Amino acid sequence: MTILVKAASLFLCVICAPASIATDEEREVLPNYVFTPTKKPILQAEAALSKALAEHKYALIVLGAQWCHDSVGLAENFSTNEMQTVLAERYVTQFIDVAYLEDRRDITNLVGYPNYFATPTVLIVDPVSNTVMNMDSLKEWQSADSVDLQIYIEQFSRFNQEDTPLKPALKNNMLRLDAFETQQSERLQKGYSVLGPLLAASDVEEGSKMTGKEREQFLTLWRQVKKFRTHLQASIHELRGTEFDDSELPQKLVDATQKVQSWEQSVLED
Repeated sequence: MTILVKAASLFLCVICAPASIATDEEREVLPNYVFTPTKKPILQAEAALSKALAEHKYALIVLGAQWCHDSVGLAENFSTNEMQTVLAERYVTQFIDVAYLEDRRDITNLVGYPNYFATPTVLIVDPVSNTVMNMDSLKEWQSADSVDLQIYIEQFSRFNQEDTPLKPALKNNMLRLDAFETQQSERLQKGYSVLGPLLAASDVEEGSKMTGKEREQFLTLWRQVKKFRTHLQASIHELRGTEFDDSELPQKLVDATQKVQSWEQSVLED
């Protein structure tokens, strides 16, 4: 993790590492791989899915932010000539800005995924069924800047609608599991809503305004949210990938439910 910004920017790692300031040379990022704020991000996702369907390609929807080191690293790798060839042939790509942890569940729910658990979240979507096809490698791109370019080329080249259909996304057809995902995703989003303003305040221009106590509070919350969302994502993937009968699932869901978090306790006290 490379951090070459003001000390306060250390705290931007809540979802990933913050974007660093290049020292030797700036790696090129093409304009369509910049996370740009828009009033209705859902329209970007819907347009990408429609275009992918019309062109017989996959939709490649990326949820990230310009403050995020790994989001920027992904953009830089996508901008290489090698990846441009792969992406142009197989995908309709859309970068969607999450700003400072804003709610994007309308987009993830559109493709059958409960929330974004990191930036970047890279979703390869079959536009016919609106299902995520890269569940097996989704977590890998959460550390996108650490992934070698050759891995990018190999991983994204394996998706081609002209070839034999790949293993479909892990689907959730169980009402109890769906309710669990929805409820736990809501809990995570409440954590994001508390953490987001602190994340914005800790950004480069404003970081020096945080007191030592505020920075420590931020770090504590950061660690709690990270632990919660990492555990939740792992639980969802495991539960979707396992066959349960009606007698087993309730206890599995209880075991996967994390204790009340600090950001929830303040709501309960109110």
